[in-house]
Amino acid sequence: MKQSVALSDQGRNGLLSSAVFLLDWRHRPLLIIFLGCLSIEIALVILDLSINWYKWSETSAIRRLFNITREDGLASLFAVLQTVAVASVLWLTWFLTRAAKAEKRNQTGWLIVALFLSYIAIDDGAMVHERIGTAFQQNNGGISLVSYGWQYVMGPIFALMGIIMFGFLWRQGNNAIRRDWLVIAFACMGTAILLDFFEGMENGYQVLVNMTGWRTKTITHFAKSFEEFLEMLGMSIFLVLFLHHFGYLAGRLEIRIVGGKISVTKNK
Repeated sequence: MKQSVALSDQGRNGLLSSAVFLLDWRHRPLLIIFLGCLSIEIALVILDLSINWYKWSETSAIRRLFNITREDGLASLFAVLQTVAVASVLWLTWFLTRAAKAEKRNQTGWLIVALFLSYIAIDDGAMVHERIGTAFQQNNGGISLVSYGWQYVMGPIFALMGIIMFGFLWRQGNNAIRRDWLVIAFACMGTAILLDFFEGMENGYQVLVNMTGWRTKTITHFAKSFEEFLEMLGMSIFLVLFLHHFGYLAGRLEIRIVGGKISVTKNK
């Protein structure tokens, strides 16, 4: 797993460098994982369009299963499993940094990121922020809200954690964390949250309705579909980034298991 050290020399080449990151034969497993996730995400969008929206199935229960905007469909299940996978890689990374006696600041950073992504997995599975937002809307003393209640309660927390996470990962260096892909991943997540904000507004998509002449229901559904796709795409990029970093880290360490005990030392 020592293959990722030389990539930073290509960082000046912009998009070409991003493509090389995945297309380089030494990163073939990462390419397979990324394309596999992307294929599933595109398939979920197509299945929502065909089976749910165009009603290829006359059974409402089947349409709900493929409805990408629902929290109890296949897309939601995939998103939760994907986030669990990302959190698992982060816990392994934290374990390696702790076992290698890395700087306390670095250990703490990976622990915070692992805890946050673990929470996101739980949140996605149990609809935590949606339920907190609903409770806030029902008990806010009649204050008029522009968008969903969770944006006011959990939004600032998510924004703060996003800033902390971005800053920490950026400082890892381009060898360990590809900064171009890191920006793309955060852009996907940020755009998805922005779309969710417009969705929660009373007339959030009225401009598009006036411009296109489409029904509000149509624009809202496909905006939500795009939002869910962006979230899954962003998480796919995070998965590849963290697997790449884990390989980079493990390639610089010597891991031994003797008598049931694990020892980790830096390669000389």
